[in-house]
Amino acid sequence: MSTLDEKDVNIMMSAKICVEAERFQYDYLNDDITDSGEIDYSLTDKIPQNLRDVIRDAKEGKKKLLVLINPPYAEATNADNTAKGAGDAENKTGVAKTKFASVAMEKYGKASNELFTQFFARIVQEIPNVTIAMFSKLKYVNAPNFEEFRKNISIKYLDGFIVHSKSFDGLKGDFPIGFLIWKTSKEYTEFPAEISCEVLDKDAKPI
Repeated sequence: MSTLDEKDVNIMMSAKICVEAERFQYDYLNDDITDSGEIDYSLTDKIPQNLRDVIRDAKEGKKKLLVLINPPYAEATNADNTAKGAGDAENKTGVAKTKFASVAMEKYGKASNELFTQFFARIVQEIPNVTIAMFSKLKYVNAPNFEEFRKNISIKYLDGFIVHSKSFDGLKGDFPIGFLIWKTSKEYTEFPAEISCEVLDKDAKPI
């Protein structure tokens, strides 16, 4: 279990949250990324060895791996919904300027402006055989600006549901948030033309 801010790790420790998990500070969009866009854990040595072993085994098809992610929604063209610690919303053009975006997001077009798609793209690169379950906006599924992202991401849709943004504290505006589950593999060459999932209102009642 990793988080951007060290103080969040301390809170989890003192509150005895997820005590069986190894909890550590990690900047997923800036740490362990080489100038050529490769992942090198020796750059920071922050990733625990047991997690490195699991990632290696997942790459080789020896183990199954599930990534649960609730990434920040900040983007370079919108200062709203910026997660604390995810970037300075005051400077909109700087929100999405991460190491990973600068060296590994070129083929994804305008999706490089979004922090949550940067997270998604690094996971796909780092662990080619993994299941990803992610809370996020739905732009990457249907927005025209994300066409290049959909063309170049190797994933298959499994299942999920959609909820109203008002289900979450602190988010401005009215928009859908999807909890969608994907399987990554290089054999998946086409993004699905459509997906089907349950839709819930802000009181978690089916629509």
